[in-house]
Amino acid sequence: MTSKLLTLLPVLAALTGLAACDQPKWRDKPASAETAKAKGVTSDAVATPPAPVWSQAMIGKSLREVFPATGLCKGNTDIVQKVYTGVPAGVQLHGWGWDLAKKARIERVILVDKTYRIVGAGEGGVARADVPTAIPEITDPATGWNADTTLKSGPLDAYGVTGDNSICVLGHIEF
Repeated sequence: MTSKLLTLLPVLAALTGLAACDQPKWRDKPASAETAKAKGVTSDAVATPPAPVWSQAMIGKSLREVFPATGLCKGNTDIVQKVYTGVPAGVQLHGWGWDLAKKARIERVILVDKTYRIVGAGEGGVARADVPTAIPEITDPATGWNADTTLKSGPLDAYGVTGDNSICVLGHIEF
């Protein structure tokens, strides 16, 4: 009986550790750009920045036209972080992403609208110390990403670019 108990101890310890694991601190997801402003989201009276150079030829194209393959990652689309009120107006989204195959942060992010058209992009490398604290297999404290779009409302999906022609789901947000 004692030997069976001793063999179960490592399993019980692992399960206890998992139960105590806290998840990254997700932020409230504002329902609109106006709600975002009311919740203290930064508002800049500047135009939405242009898409990163690497993504400019992709804007307006179908997701599967550009990225026919799917990779695996962990991540989330957390909040509308910034509202741009210049011309063109738009928003900046914030989240985090981890490429499971490469065991590395997501470096590039694309945003798609409800018709799966690419409508924005951004880059990773933003500090997110809460992520490796909550998920120990993620070892990089800079798994955060920011991505900009000229959309001012509606549902968006974020994808991490995992290869030349592959993406992975990072999350969905409605604002």
